[in-house]
Amino acid sequence: MKKFVHCTTAAFFLIAMLVVPNAFADEPTWEFVGQNAVEGNEDIQHYKWEMERPPYGPWDKIALHQLTYEGSRPWPKKREVIFIIPGTWSRSIESTDPTTSTNLFLAHNKYDVFTMDFRTAYPPNKAYDQFDPDDLNSTAEWTYGAFREDIKACVDKVKKITKAEKIFLAGRSRGATQMYIYASKYWEEDLKGLIGLDGGGITYNDGNPANQIPAEVWPIVVAQFKAGLLPPPLDKLLNEIASYEQSAYAGAVPSSTNMVGETSVADYAATLPPPPDGSTLETVSDVVAYGAYYAWGAGNVTNYYTPYPGGDGETYMDLEPLIRIMSNFTRYWPTIQDLEGSQLSAYEQGTCPFLDYHDHLSEITLPIAYFGGKLGCGPGCVACDYATPNKTASTDVSVVCVPEHGHLDVYSGTHSLELVKQPLLEWMNARK
Repeated sequence: MKKFVHCTTAAFFLIAMLVVPNAFADEPTWEFVGQNAVEGNEDIQHYKWEMERPPYGPWDKIALHQLTYEGSRPWPKKREVIFIIPGTWSRSIESTDPTTSTNLFLAHNKYDVFTMDFRTAYPPNKAYDQFDPDDLNSTAEWTYGAFREDIKACVDKVKKITKAEKIFLAGRSRGATQMYIYASKYWEEDLKGLIGLDGGGITYNDGNPANQIPAEVWPIVVAQFKAGLLPPPLDKLLNEIASYEQSAYAGAVPSSTNMVGETSVADYAATLPPPPDGSTLETVSDVVAYGAYYAWGAGNVTNYYTPYPGGDGETYMDLEPLIRIMSNFTRYWPTIQDLEGSQLSAYEQGTCPFLDYHDHLSEITLPIAYFGGKLGCGPGCVACDYATPNKTASTDVSVVCVPEHGHLDVYSGTHSLELVKQPLLEWMNARK
């Protein structure tokens, strides 16, 4: 018997494997963990499954989550389905408010919403040097290809549960990179449409052959990586999210006037320039919001301090959903994917001789939607002519840009409901 804890503090029902519904009994590789009603959304049921994955190290495990509107039962034979790939270091359920949660918003609109926890959700909450080196070894195999096949295991399960022949696939943040890698291999078999949620693709080419690692050298470089011989940040198998501990602490004790390490917020704030709105940093949540505002450049992650034009005094993001998102991150992401990413950008689409991640991208004819904020629609512009959707054969590409919105504002900002979620729903409904 096994139980799981919902990432909100929702009520949880322990379910024995002996009473797993027959619909799941013939899939021994997936373990049904349990179900519960989502906190504050009692009409939405949350189901969870787990599966161990090769090479079967201590943390080689993934989870599949389903959010479904209970009022839609008994389930019809045909159901509308979307699978949302989270960011590499994000967990699956990001909020309990359907005005800020894309997952819950779509579930309330009678879509079966599936998402997943990557393997990054399973390493224990330790500093890197606290890990047993033997436990870390399997994480060297957490490539984009391994994650692609993890997603495939989830999609196959989704299709079996829902009886859907094709599903919508969305990707949030780096999850959009995973989405295109997946679609490049499996789009004809599994998918009816692609949705990028402020996430880049895999065709940013720097045009410099000097950055290309030859095929015969790649195994040597990977071996050096696994031995910890490459320069930082490639000297570690896992890389840590900046300010992870402060964000996790803010999620647990949001009003604390102290920070991790027993430093008072007041003493820490005295070392910083004041926030741009002239406010005072009083709690650890304020400190995390301050850091998020300045990460990647002011306002690129969130325009938390910026008044919304024509609004009623609100900014682009409220504190509560911001802290929920930040505190829900996993601690690490796999560095091998950064090494692979360097070659995906160095080689032109489909020409990397040792990575097959975008070999068939140009053949995709699916409808594609992109929703982007300040990062995606500004410098770097994943919505521009050279961006991933326009490297496909699709003749149905829709782009929605909200260029003053930070990365997290696109998902969960104060106006994301009418600017992103509702247009997303309408786009999907038109392509059922």
